[in-house]
Amino acid sequence: MNTFETLILVTAAPYQQRRSEEILEAIMSLALFDRDHAVIFWDQGLGWLTPDQQPANGKSLSRQLEALPLYGSDSLFFCLEHRDLVLGDQPIADQVEPLGLTAIAELMRQSRYVEVF
Repeated sequence: MNTFETLILVTAAPYQQRRSEEILEAIMSLALFDRDHAVIFWDQGLGWLTPDQQPANGKSLSRQLEALPLYGSDSLFFCLEHRDLVLGDQPIADQVEPLGLTAIAELMRQSRYVEVF
């Protein structure tokens, strides 16, 4: 398992107006400045991961999520134990990998910074 300087934990549900934009900006700024980081979608944050989202207002977060690897943010994970509870049988974006709670806890211990959104 890789270690990362910064771990971003996305716990907020998608489409919460400015909050969602701030989360994406934080992730992209880490990538832009070549900061070693990973993103973990946790609890209600898994709502970001359903493909082909059709929001009533604003841009689709699923499309913006697909673009993150183009900016250098390619360590994207989700909490495996939260998947069924939050998403049921909905599909998840291909570029995001599952991680169990034990692996997430280890990443949190090894990271220098942990930011929770």
